[in-house]
Amino acid sequence: MDKKQISQIVNSIDPKRVTDIAVELVDIPSPTGSEFPIAECIDAMLKDIGIDSMLQEFEPERFNTIGRINGGGDGATLLFNGHIDMSFTGDEAYLPNAHGYKPKAFVKDGWIHGMGIHNMKSGVAAFIAAAEAVAKAGPDLRGNIVLACVGGEIERHAVTEYQGAAFRGGGCGTKHLINNGGIADMAVVGEPTQRRLVVEHVGSVGVRLTTRGLPAPLRVADQGDDALIKMKALFEVFDDFAADYGKRHEYKGQSGMVHLHSIEGGWPYRCNRVPIFCHAFMEFRILPYETMRDVPLEVEKLIGLAQQVNPDVKFDVEYFVSLPSVSVPEDADIANRVRAAHTLVEGQPPEEHVGKFFSDAAHLVAYGVPSVNYGPSGRTISGKVNWDPLIGEHTNIADIVGTARTFTAIMLDVASKSRAELKLKTL
Repeated sequence: MDKKQISQIVNSIDPKRVTDIAVELVDIPSPTGSEFPIAECIDAMLKDIGIDSMLQEFEPERFNTIGRINGGGDGATLLFNGHIDMSFTGDEAYLPNAHGYKPKAFVKDGWIHGMGIHNMKSGVAAFIAAAEAVAKAGPDLRGNIVLACVGGEIERHAVTEYQGAAFRGGGCGTKHLINNGGIADMAVVGEPTQRRLVVEHVGSVGVRLTTRGLPAPLRVADQGDDALIKMKALFEVFDDFAADYGKRHEYKGQSGMVHLHSIEGGWPYRCNRVPIFCHAFMEFRILPYETMRDVPLEVEKLIGLAQQVNPDVKFDVEYFVSLPSVSVPEDADIANRVRAAHTLVEGQPPEEHVGKFFSDAAHLVAYGVPSVNYGPSGRTISGKVNWDPLIGEHTNIADIVGTARTFTAIMLDVASKSRAELKLKTL
């Protein structure tokens, strides 16, 4: 197809239709572990559009929705991947009282607010709208377009007593997809990048450090051993360690990160007992080309610093998250196709940066599928970079529409060509 034909279909994207799709997705609560209702909704939506669709169960009552537009057979398979589970349930204590933290869409002044719209129902809405435009136009396609609306992506992880489906995220839906026939030549993941192209992403390693004590009633507390007091040694050195870690791990202007994200200790219901355990949970964000096996060395360094404060303190160590960093070459064909499509829609190439977030691109790349991230969310009403915690999840409608148009251009560009034209392996 030439640029004129592609532009005609790209410009057929209707902002109202894009908004309606996004609102419908937000209005279905879909916390990790409870993805079936939204998967079922998307399945029906795709079938109504005229796109072949199926539900793929990856755990009991947890489903991916897989849509497919089949081409003539001598082209590539282009995958669009996006997760349908959301970061919060909306019921968590102490969340700000804002529309962006509610599993109900609120549309005002060109923005959609609501749980999941930022991460990443806006991206899913964009590629559904794009696929609809392609299906309605009915062009002759040589390649296949696959829409993978997956569950279990949010970084929720099983640790201590937090077990079960609600704590199995980190890409379990996409891993099931690619272990069960999810073969593709290239992929676009629609995570919130503010329409910037991301070819490299950080990985994540979660660590639990535990101090142990001895029980004693409060009246004879000196006969016990307080695990919370032992953990103070870690807290005293952590900030300096984290700052040093960032300086020692730099890549393309980005710094590695380590942060304490949760603390648990003692028995809240036993006021008169010396606490006999304390957990400190931390996450290391590892930069592209770094490996997860380096993190235990960093943990040993941190423990050594704590033991300089308190030579008697000992820590139990558990690694409960291990998600790799990922990179594809800057000149990967799918990256160039995204650049060309964005330029066609916007008149200039997209901005590019290293993603300091983990995404399902890591699992796809691990199975040999060149994958990049490009999605609509990240611009905020207040102008804060990427996220405003007082507003919560919100996405500009024009950004979703622009992304849908870019996705349409990518679909038509790739699927209209033969494998030979795309310089892919042929027999």
